[in-house]
Amino acid sequence: MTPGHAAFLGLFLTSSWRVPILAFLAGLFSATALPPWSFPLGIFGFSVLFLLIYRTKTIKKGALIVWIFSFGYHLFGLQWISNALLIDSEQFAWLLPFSLIGIPALLAIIPSLIIPVLCKILLPPFWFPMLASTLWTLSEYLRGHLFSGFPWNLPAYMLSFSDSILQTASLIGVYGLSWLLMLFTAGLTLLFTRELWSQPYYRVFITLLLLVPLALWLYGTNRLNKNPTELNSNYIIRLVQGNIPQKEKWAPKLRLRNIEKYIALSKIQDAQHSQKAIFKTPNLIIWPETAIPSLIAKDDDLRNWIGHLLKKEMHLITGAPSLSQSDTNQPLNSVFVLTADGKITHRYDKAHLVPFGEYVPFRDWLPFPKLVTTFPDFKAGPGLTSIKLPTVGYISPLVCFEIIFPGKVIMADTEKRPSLLINLTNDAWFGKSAGPYQHLEHARLRAIEEGIPLIRVANTGISATFDPLGRKLSEIALGETGYVDQDLIKPLRSKTLYTKIGDSIYLLITTLIISVTVLGKLFFNSRSFKFH
Repeated sequence: MTPGHAAFLGLFLTSSWRVPILAFLAGLFSATALPPWSFPLGIFGFSVLFLLIYRTKTIKKGALIVWIFSFGYHLFGLQWISNALLIDSEQFAWLLPFSLIGIPALLAIIPSLIIPVLCKILLPPFWFPMLASTLWTLSEYLRGHLFSGFPWNLPAYMLSFSDSILQTASLIGVYGLSWLLMLFTAGLTLLFTRELWSQPYYRVFITLLLLVPLALWLYGTNRLNKNPTELNSNYIIRLVQGNIPQKEKWAPKLRLRNIEKYIALSKIQDAQHSQKAIFKTPNLIIWPETAIPSLIAKDDDLRNWIGHLLKKEMHLITGAPSLSQSDTNQPLNSVFVLTADGKITHRYDKAHLVPFGEYVPFRDWLPFPKLVTTFPDFKAGPGLTSIKLPTVGYISPLVCFEIIFPGKVIMADTEKRPSLLINLTNDAWFGKSAGPYQHLEHARLRAIEEGIPLIRVANTGISATFDPLGRKLSEIALGETGYVDQDLIKPLRSKTLYTKIGDSIYLLITTLIISVTVLGKLFFNSRSFKFH
């Protein structure tokens, strides 16, 4: 960056109308780094944001800039949500403005209340990247935990283009990795600060900053090389993707046809495979979320019909609705384990429900309808569980977006630590949009964090399998009908650091940096330390 370039940039940023436009475009550009686009240069949109904040002198203007940037980021990254409203457009089309504009606008509020503190802080300039990255990631952490939580499209997911860099999540989780990414992008703002170029430690700082992504890549590459995928070829898992359109999924007249489709795809040996010299019978068959659109627990004939496709010692895992034992009027979104004789051996009830999809929060005050109109508001299950299956060991069943919550995908009981994460989902709501790709990437990060392989089965896709380091082993593409047989994937032999301590490292870093900032504000509040 030459003095001429810096001067031109400074002149550009003096315009009152150009700054909001630049912030909005930077937000849009940043979202291109998210799946399915995964454009690495989009990461630097955050550098533009931090540069704008760096040169803003009032909290009010800073809040506006952050809000506009965040609005653009979520507007582009979450536009797929509106697809769900088009399934029954006559009933839900009026909600499109809320989905397209309202959700991004609301999500942008949290960072706009936190980040503008940077506009007035009185600390040395080189502390800016530390505090900026900490405050931004703190706003993301709050977004992931406040109310029901929505940790979607965190900054770390912009690194999905690199399996190596993502391995750091096994140490510090997705929030810690997001903090490192924000530290890097915020640190780049110092390249545009002419008054620092003559400082003796300037080049040292920039050099260390540029070494951050290199260090992450080296660590991840070494981890991948030292941990090859381990398989048990004597145990086969079949993933079945029925590809039932959402409009047809709950139609009463199509119920049996839809189930027959799953049974046909699950048959032990079809014509395609009978010609092969070697054919391995699946030991476990998995259908997606609510693949059975009826109360299977109360239908003996249906269970026996499905059980006929299984041989002795085989199991089938499927999603289906059920009713609460304490309140028969409240449905649950459940996972069932069936045997060849049609018996239910295990059941898991989804504990983390989707707001406005499975229930309407604050129903007495909000006039919004629920997307799933077949049933009244769903009831949340008691919480995570571990189900033991022969050969496999313990599994952790997760339904739909339960997989997106870091540190909340396995039980704390170490004696029942799962060997496999199984995620059943139905992304048919969102068509062939960015949503299913982003959902898949969120699921992959949980495998890396926990060091546990992942089996993901989706109604319309994307169904896939990942080893405990997040390497994709098999896939059924979005919008395709079919199945894939996968050898049982073995977990890592030891727990990851993140499994042991969760977000403790990230929270410790956040606490330390904010504490140092407060102490600096109290004891070194002088004009010589003013940031601008």
